[in-house]
Amino acid sequence: MRTLRIMFAAFCVLACWVGAASAAPDGGVEVRRYALIVGANDGGKERVMLRYAVTDAQAMSRVLEQLGGIPKREQSLVMNPSVAEVEGALKDLGARIARERAKVKRAEVLVYYSGHSDEQGLLLKGERMPYAALRAGLDGLNAQVRVVVLDSCSSGAMTREKGGARVASFLEDSSVQVKGQATLTSSAADEVAQESDTLGGSFFTHALISGLRGAADVTGDRRVTLNLSLIHI
Repeated sequence: MRTLRIMFAAFCVLACWVGAASAAPDGGVEVRRYALIVGANDGGKERVMLRYAVTDAQAMSRVLEQLGGIPKREQSLVMNPSVAEVEGALKDLGARIARERAKVKRAEVLVYYSGHSDEQGLLLKGERMPYAALRAGLDGLNAQVRVVVLDSCSSGAMTREKGGARVASFLEDSSVQVKGQATLTSSAADEVAQESDTLGGSFFTHALISGLRGAADVTGDRRVTLNLSLIHI
């Protein structure tokens, strides 16, 4: 039941990303949205090879392009990487945001990971990327808003170690009033995340993408808001 509640909370990210980057009166960009999408089937010899982590990541990329206002040129897709490659992708994205800071008034980032993890960190090709290292990489992005989605076993350990707290509604009318980080996980620190051959993907990402494509728009206003989250400032 806990996982189900978190899954429905994960439906509520779309309002942060609706619409393309907006232009500022001075000719710059008011808001630019970036995404780092990581899919990792290979967690190492001691882990079962996943079947759908990469395809789930690709599906997330498509929905962000089609509905989320993040075109492919603003996305970094990293498939079956090593720890060093994920760390490098975070650094590269942080450097790009820094380079564009002069002409972009507001940067918003979504980081999505589908793959193996445990209570200590992400598992990539037999190596572990500790959650502390992941958080350091996220902090280095220097974006006003960071939305982190982890679809992996025991991923809730990242928020437990950090000391996140539940707060009131994260997004209401406009993302321009929002700052900080929201972390959505498919499992608690002591839970597993599962794939489904019937769905052709993980239960969590399937539910998330279905929500982003409209299933979570219960009011019919074409907006999905983030009502439950763990937010780190």
